[in-house]
Amino acid sequence: MALKGIGSKCSVVRGIGASQRLAQGVSSFRMMGATRTMKIASAHAVNDGRQVDIEFVDKTAYRFHTAWIKDAHPNLTGSDYYRKSAKTFFEDQYMAERVEPFEDGSKLQVWFKNCSIDNDVTEEYFSDWLKAFAPFVGSPLNEASKNTANTAANGLPGTGSLLDDIYKNRKPWGSELQMPTFDGQEMLKDEDMQIDFLERMMDPGCAVIKNIGKPDGFGHTEAGIPMEEFLGKIIGRLNQHPARATRFGVVHTQSRGELAGADYDHKNPLSMHTDHSVYNGTPGYLQFMYQAQGSVHSRVCDGLAVAEYMKQHHPEDYHLLTTVHLTHSSRNCIYAKNGAYRRDAAGVEGASFELVHTHPVLTLDKDGHLEKVVQSETKRGISALPFDIYDRYMEAYRRWTNLLEEERFKCEFDWPEHSVIVMNNWRVLHGRATVPPNTQRVMVFGYIMKSIYENRHRLLKQRQAERRNPDINDRWLTRLPNQVLTHLVQ
Repeated sequence: MALKGIGSKCSVVRGIGASQRLAQGVSSFRMMGATRTMKIASAHAVNDGRQVDIEFVDKTAYRFHTAWIKDAHPNLTGSDYYRKSAKTFFEDQYMAERVEPFEDGSKLQVWFKNCSIDNDVTEEYFSDWLKAFAPFVGSPLNEASKNTANTAANGLPGTGSLLDDIYKNRKPWGSELQMPTFDGQEMLKDEDMQIDFLERMMDPGCAVIKNIGKPDGFGHTEAGIPMEEFLGKIIGRLNQHPARATRFGVVHTQSRGELAGADYDHKNPLSMHTDHSVYNGTPGYLQFMYQAQGSVHSRVCDGLAVAEYMKQHHPEDYHLLTTVHLTHSSRNCIYAKNGAYRRDAAGVEGASFELVHTHPVLTLDKDGHLEKVVQSETKRGISALPFDIYDRYMEAYRRWTNLLEEERFKCEFDWPEHSVIVMNNWRVLHGRATVPPNTQRVMVFGYIMKSIYENRHRLLKQRQAERRNPDINDRWLTRLPNQVLTHLVQ
C-alpha cells in the first residue's frame, strides 16, 4: 500500500535563508502578526486601584492585577536580567492611582502609589506586550475576550517552546523529500538563516549544511574541530560523552572502524535506526554527522511518516508500539580511562560503562502527537515482554522495522566532503552510508540536547523581533514564558 502524499523520488534543493522566504511571502502571516500593533482603546483603575481594566482596539478587554503589572516591569531587573532585590515583591502593596493610554494607544502609563508619597512611581508599558499576556493573566470582561482567554485553572501546563506550532503541524515525508541544504559560511553571517535552519530541524527534521570547513588532521582530537566550532556559533556546545575526551566521536574507514565494534564496521549491515537508544531519555535530540574526509551517498527515513502509516493501516500494531515498553541496552567498551579510543591507548585501563533504556518504540505526548522514536535493532536488549502479548508484539515490531526499510519511506542524498547532515534524532532515522570504492572516509558525529536547541531558537527569535521593533527590546522579551513570547515574536 502506498502512503498518501508519499512520492517516489528524492531531490535535493539548496536551502534559502528565512529572510529570503519572508520576502517570497512564505511566512507573510507570521510577519503580519509580528509587526501589527494591538493598541489600547481605554484603560482605568478599579477596586480602589487593586486592578486595572484595559480594552484593546480589537474589542477584547481584560482585568489585570495591579500587583502583577508592577511586578512584571523590567525596571525591577538589572543588566544581568536578575531581579535587583531578593526581597519578595508582594510584601509591598502597590495600587494604581491613575492609568492612561498614550502615543495613540501604543503605550500605557501607570501611576503607582504605595503607602507614602516617597514610594510613588510611574511606569510605562507597551500595548503589544500587555496584549500578549492578557489571555494568560487577565480576567476576560466580555465574550470576545473569553474566546481568547487561557482557561486552565492552574495556568500554563509547562515550559513549552516557540517551536510548538511547527511541532504540532509537522508533515510526514517519504522518498520525495527535497532535502534542505544550506551554506555554512553564509549561515554564520545570517541569523534569519539560522532560524530557518533550526525550524527545519523540527520539520522536516533533517538538512545538509555544506562548506563548514576543513580539519587540520583526521585524528580523534582534531577531525571534528570544524564541526564543533561551527555548531558552537550556530547553536551551542555539543553534549559531553561520559568517557570520551572530546565532545565529538570519529569514525574512520572500515580498516580502523571495525576495531571499535559492529556499529562502526562498514562491512556490517546497519538497518534504519536512531542514535542514543541505550541512553535513558535519549539526550541526543539533534544529531550531527560531518564528512571530514571523503564524499558518500546516504539515506534517511521519517519516523513520523511510518508511524502515521501504521496508525492508519495497522492501528493495533500502532497501539502496541506506543504502549508496550521494550529495552535497549549495551556495555560501552570503546574508550580508555584517559578519554582516548581504546584501540589507540595500549596499556591504558578501559573505561567501560553500562547503559539501559526501557521505553515504547513510539512515545506520544499528552495530546497524542508523536514525540519520539527510539529504534535500534543492533542495540535492542533482552526485553521483558509479557507472555500473553509476546507473539503479537513481535509481529507489530517486525512490521515496523520492515516498513522502515521500504524505499518509499527513504530519502537518498549525496553527502559531500566538509558538509554535515543534521537530523532530529527523535524523529528521523538513518542507515549506513554508501562509501565509493577506494575512498578514505572520516566521519565525525556529535549531539545537542533538546533544551539547548529550543533556547537557542528562542534567543534568535527574540533578536529577530528586536530588529523589527527596537522599542520592545531584550528587557521586554526576556523572562517571558514561551507561550506568551510566541505572540510577540511571530
